[in-house]
Amino acid sequence: MGNSTDQIKAYLQRNWFKLGIAVILLFLVLKKDLSFRINLNTPQPVEQPPQPSVPAGQREESTSRERYTERQTSKQAVSETLPGTERFDLLSSKGSRREVTAIGQLELVNQETVQAYIQRFGKIAATERKKYGVPASIVLANALLHSQAGTRALAKNANNQFALPCTPDWQGATSTFESRCYRQYENAWTSFRDHSLYVTTGPFATLRQLGNDDYKAWADALEKGGFSEEKNLSLQLVQVIETYSLAQWDR
Repeated sequence: MGNSTDQIKAYLQRNWFKLGIAVILLFLVLKKDLSFRINLNTPQPVEQPPQPSVPAGQREESTSRERYTERQTSKQAVSETLPGTERFDLLSSKGSRREVTAIGQLELVNQETVQAYIQRFGKIAATERKKYGVPASIVLANALLHSQAGTRALAKNANNQFALPCTPDWQGATSTFESRCYRQYENAWTSFRDHSLYVTTGPFATLRQLGNDDYKAWADALEKGGFSEEKNLSLQLVQVIETYSLAQWDR
């Protein structure tokens, strides 16, 4: 028995290094097996796709844009339930969803064309003022609005600078535009003279009592008298007169 113990001790002393390595390897194998079993019993978390990082300013902008879109959608839904307001321009009998005014159209005309028109007919308007008592500023403003400074087809083809319609007492030539009958003249000067007669006789005869320099009173009277179908004619006439300083032709 003593010899066996001595032999074991001797063996351990000779092979202690190898035995140590073997113990370490055995320990690692057992540890790995234990870890594997534990992992099998643990539920695996569901992986979430990585979310891109958004700066705070962009997050606020995105939120603001979403809210703005919601407001716009709401407004659009309300507006679509309301009936559109139809308007007629000076020469057209066809309704339009978009309100178009004569002065709005005049603003789109080349301003050199507008100034050239004023210079061309300013003296004629002043002459009509002296002869018939119509303020020259009203004559010019009326012509600018209704002819678009001479650029409208009715003014170019029929020399009708004021969109004067056919009436039962009209004996002259006529032209048809947009299924409507309008007066036709040999030249633009004749149109100016007929305008003076038109607004100082018949239903407009009392306008001569307003004097030849009160363009605001004339503008109101022309609108109330139904000179044209243009909405807010008085306001537009006054605005044209003051924009282009047409009152100077009344002096």
